[in-house]
Amino acid sequence: MKTIILLAFAALMGLTAHAQSSQGFELTVKIHDYPEGELLRLGRYHAEGQFLLDTATFDARRGVFVFKRDEPLQAGMYMLVCFESTPVDIIVEHTQQFSMEINYPFNATNVAAARYTNSPENQVFSEFNDKVRPFFTSLNQWRRDFDSLADKQSPEGEALTQKMQETWRTLEGIRNQFIEDNPKHLMTAVFRALQDIEVPEAPDDIPESERNLWRYNYWTHNYFRNMDFSSDRLLRTPHTPNMPGSVFNLRMETYLSRVLSQHPDSLKFGVARLFELTRESPELFQYTVATLVSRYLQSQIIGYDAIWVYLIERYYLSGDAVWASEATIESFKAHVERHKPLLIGSRPTEFFCPDTNADRSNERFRSVFEPTTRYTIVIFWEPSCGHCRRQMPILRDFYNTKRKELDFEVFAVCHGCPDVDAWRAYLRDNEITHWINVNGKASNVQYNELWDVNSSPTIYVLDSHKRIVTKRIEVDQIEPFIQNWNALHYND
Repeated sequence: MKTIILLAFAALMGLTAHAQSSQGFELTVKIHDYPEGELLRLGRYHAEGQFLLDTATFDARRGVFVFKRDEPLQAGMYMLVCFESTPVDIIVEHTQQFSMEINYPFNATNVAAARYTNSPENQVFSEFNDKVRPFFTSLNQWRRDFDSLADKQSPEGEALTQKMQETWRTLEGIRNQFIEDNPKHLMTAVFRALQDIEVPEAPDDIPESERNLWRYNYWTHNYFRNMDFSSDRLLRTPHTPNMPGSVFNLRMETYLSRVLSQHPDSLKFGVARLFELTRESPELFQYTVATLVSRYLQSQIIGYDAIWVYLIERYYLSGDAVWASEATIESFKAHVERHKPLLIGSRPTEFFCPDTNADRSNERFRSVFEPTTRYTIVIFWEPSCGHCRRQMPILRDFYNTKRKELDFEVFAVCHGCPDVDAWRAYLRDNEITHWINVNGKASNVQYNELWDVNSSPTIYVLDSHKRIVTKRIEVDQIEPFIQNWNALHYND
């Protein structure tokens, strides 16, 4: 786990900032009735977080706060922050030298009355907010009235519902007019990105049995059709005012957790599709690749290691991740080489250990691939491990009652086996002598590395071809898994 966390951290290293232009940034803020001596800070949004960026200098002669930087800020939404009031969101994009005037405190009324000089982006959006604010005030009141009704289907409830629906249609019209009038505005990109696509009916030549699949594929392939990938500005713009969580991250998370099937194959190809879309913006491509590789490196979901193996091979080991250091690439390469043979569906490395079963006088080396049953349950364990001592009797009872019905054998490796006599005594005392018990202290290969055994117990289930069908599950999960696997893969 430590190695995976370090690799995940390495995946996120090297995220770079790229300026929007060669000019610097300067914002002058005049605040009426601001508490004397109170600081004013500039905050930024990024991905899932909010961060303080700078503290303004107060120009007493002019009575204004000044933020000034030699380099421009990256395009996106920023916020003016003081500790006694709600932050004020401001847009920073094409114009990076501007001023604003606002009354304190930073409530909705004063924010609506704020005025900007040399910042058409902020002025236009402020006017838009002035126009829509009364509609939202009415909607909030109608929603409270509706929620208080005992009978939502009453004439009063239906009237409220109709008023809310009509208001939402009016707001949609105002928003669409804003998009038409301001095609390059940051908020136009936000509005478009948050619009769900309309999924059409399947063409007439698609068989009825395949029409739902056709619509699902259309949805997954077109989900990001309204997203602007030309820059990473939506990575620094919140989907809800004054709240962490960028527009890009919201849409990406919905895509990964709700749009795509959670099967590893669907996820890895869906993630790769997203990566290809972000190539238009090098910064967004870097962020997305590094973030999602880190996400799946740290996942504990069975089978999800196939996702990060695929992504690392395709993007880091191919040379696409130009930001990654040589040391990071080498670490990823070694990690993939170690784990790829242990992916579900793969055949792991065979190993041999001596059979020193408590009831046997002569030991012999046994292969982990020796059983000829439909399934082999390989368990690495230690008698000194408390969890193992609880799990082994459960596995014994399962073996005694279900072995023939489910056609499996157990290959139990005493992992490390520091005390052979204690191991033998445990097997004898707990009547665990009928399956294959081997002493893992001696082996022809380093199975700890080859089978990634770093905790006890560690369980793998192999099929008759010695391919991994599942791994790292609890003993009580084995039977339902095999029953389900049989139903899906065997008809006999």
